[in-house]
Amino acid sequence: MPKVSFFFIHLSDPQFGLFESHGLAPGDGTFPETALYEKAIATANRLKPAFVVVTGDLVQHSDDPKQHAELIRITGQLREDVPIYFTTGNCDVGNTPTQESLRIYREKFGYENYSFDAEGSHFVALNSSVCLDPSEVPDEWDSLLDFLRDDLESHAADATHSVVFMHHPLFSDSPDQPDDGNKIIPRAQRMPVLEILREHDVSGVFSGHWHSNNYSNDGDMLMITSGPVGYPPQDDPSGLRIVKVYDDRIEHRYYGMDDVPDTVTL
Repeated sequence: MPKVSFFFIHLSDPQFGLFESHGLAPGDGTFPETALYEKAIATANRLKPAFVVVTGDLVQHSDDPKQHAELIRITGQLREDVPIYFTTGNCDVGNTPTQESLRIYREKFGYENYSFDAEGSHFVALNSSVCLDPSEVPDEWDSLLDFLRDDLESHAADATHSVVFMHHPLFSDSPDQPDDGNKIIPRAQRMPVLEILREHDVSGVFSGHWHSNNYSNDGDMLMITSGPVGYPPQDDPSGLRIVKVYDDRIEHRYYGMDDVPDTVTL
């Protein structure tokens, strides 16, 4: 594959309806998330990244057709020559996914474990909610591991970088840290995933879920947790991450929605 410097835009947690859940919506049927997601899409239209990825919690209530319709309406404003990819979050399929919640998601967005290539690098999207709690869908957990193992076995060696996108972070401080509720993937599922990523020299994992930024690593592998497009409950503002991919490294920076640069220099 050719080795080309490029950049992509990482979005997470647009989560239409979350402002309303906190009593912060105007109550007239509109979404405060609308203006924020429109800014994110307008930024992508202006900067022309190789692609855009949204790491889950697309809406607050997966059974709310208005929230889904607004997400799709604004996504449709993205220029046709910039692909957009979604991963699923806990608000999209539940903290404990079921076959029914997965079926509903797949009807809307397609299969949630998949991969794609861009500019000589390889990218993998995973359903981290199945990683978080596979108790109701054990076969889906087995399938996820098989998919990840087979996909990287087939593609990683020929890629400049391999990168994984998932909603929940694998960890926040260190790869072997104790479980921490639903904030990170439990060790029982985390370690098998990490073993596969290590075997294939994955360069980084980009996630969301926290609505705040966090940075860690497993050796040379980045573990990046990104702030939200939507409701920002903590210090980090609503924003997006610009990720620059070079032959020998990956650089990234989070920007508040009104602080994104006019151009991206590689």
